[in-house]
Amino acid sequence: MAVDIDDNEQNEKLRDIWINYKNFILIGLGLLLAVYIGFTFLVNQETKRNEMASQLYQEILIEKSENLENIQLKTNSLKKDHLHTPYAGRASLHLGQLLAKSNKYEESINELKWASDKAREVSIQSLASYTLALTYIAIKDYKNAKIAAESIASNGFKALKMDLMGDIYLLEGNVDKAKEAFVTALEFYKDKNELAQVIQTKIDALGK
Repeated sequence: MAVDIDDNEQNEKLRDIWINYKNFILIGLGLLLAVYIGFTFLVNQETKRNEMASQLYQEILIEKSENLENIQLKTNSLKKDHLHTPYAGRASLHLGQLLAKSNKYEESINELKWASDKAREVSIQSLASYTLALTYIAIKDYKNAKIAAESIASNGFKALKMDLMGDIYLLEGNVDKAKEAFVTALEFYKDKNELAQVIQTKIDALGK
């Protein structure tokens, strides 16, 4: 009997709560449902945008390199509509590299600057800065080549950065600085990479 009384009292309390707070409860449930639906919608939209960006980037990669106009149009579309995906930076780097190979240095520099600044991935930013430095070297602008090389931030590019800095110092005629940079690069690559022999050859060529 005591259990029945307790159950009845519990049920009455629940009914009172429902009667007194029904509207608030329904509004709260409605808000939760709206938040859930909105969140699900945003996630689905983001997934679709990423899929579209990925598809567009794949189209850029399979485009023939001489079709620079098509590549540029698609890259610009990624930069405009899919800036917050990794594909915009990757496409910009790819276009910058193709422009440099076509000796369109000014356009290449502008594109690589964008990629080094706007790309979502540090590795892509670093690779863009590395390519930018090489492009400046091609037009004998060693001052800006050095600035581009010094902006390389990824740890994975540290040795390449120092090897590149060595090349730039050497082009400037600063042999001591060049050798110092090559030695730093060699310390990273030693017994790890075939580039170690290339860097050692550079050091040997500078003499003691």
